[in-house]
Amino acid sequence: MIGMIVYSFAWRKKGDSPCNIRLALAAKKIAEAQSDTVVIVAQRTTAKILRSYGIACQSVTRQPGYEGSEEPTRQAANIFRQAGITKVIPIAQPCLQLTKCIGLIRKQGFATPSFWRLVRIIGWIGFDRQSVQPATRDPFRLVWYAGRQILCGCRPPVEQSEP
Repeated sequence: MIGMIVYSFAWRKKGDSPCNIRLALAAKKIAEAQSDTVVIVAQRTTAKILRSYGIACQSVTRQPGYEGSEEPTRQAANIFRQAGITKVIPIAQPCLQLTKCIGLIRKQGFATPSFWRLVRIIGWIGFDRQSVQPATRDPFRLVWYAGRQILCGCRPPVEQSEP
């Protein structure tokens, strides 16, 4: 068995972000190409889209505070350990988010494909100017957010976390 974590990127209050649709489509394509059983854990927005495509997945449970990529990774790691999974495929925005997610997953003790292999199979995810989360609206804001997060631990307000 292989694990897959499908992260969300660029949440909208109304409707689905094109970024999350592309993430869900990438996850569907990658899961269907595996010869092994894939256990998928997804953030709520991408889980809803995956289910609409007929892909079975478990959804990350909402926790207090801004969950970022850390909480989905933590919850998925617990599920994967119980299932005896040792290899995990992260599906995330290749621009900065994927690097962080690979690190979080490996820190939990799981093997992942290389960054470059993942970039090739995930493809372009893009940005969403209509996102509630300013950091996901364009690459410049994402770099600014990532820098602030790395240097001083800044986190967005809870209102910017998907419900």
